Amino acid sequence: MISVLTHLIPIVLGFIAKLTAIKSQQAHEQHQMMLEALAAKSVEIDKAREQSNKESPTAAWNRRILMFFILALVAVYPIAGLFDIQTVIPVDIPKSSFLFFEWGGGTEFKIVDGLYKFDEIFKWATMIVEFYFGGQLAKGK
Repeated sequence: MISVLTHLIPIVLGFIAKLTAIKSQQAHEQHQMMLEALAAKSVEIDKAREQSNKESPTAAWNRRILMFFILALVAVYPIAGLFDIQTVIPVDIPKSSFLFFEWGGGTEFKIVDGLYKFDEIFKWATMIVEFYFGGQLAKGK
C-alpha cells in the first residue's frame, strides 16, 4: 500500500504543478494581450486628439451655429402659443359603420394655437448635441 502511495503522490503532485503552470502561462498571455490592446487604444485616442487639435476655427463655428439653430427650433415650440402663432393639424375622423355599410370618415384640418411638433427635429437635436459634446470630450486639453 505504501508503495502505491509513494508512486501515486508524485504523479498527482506533478499533475497539479503542470495545471498550475498552464494556468499561470494563460494568465500571462491574457495579460500581455490586454496590454497590447490598451496600447493600441491609447495610440488611437492620441491620433484622434491630434486630429481634433488640427481642426480649423471655421469648423468649430459651423458646429456652434448649427447647434444654435437646432436648439432655437426646439425652443420655439413651447413659446409659440405666447405669440398667437396658429397652425393647421390633420385630424383623422374614424368611419362609422353598420353591418356592411360604412360612411363618413376622412381627414379634417383644425386650427390650433402653437406649432406642430415634428419628432424628427427633436431627434436631430438630440443626435447633434450628443455628437457635439462627444467631440468636445475627445479633445482633452
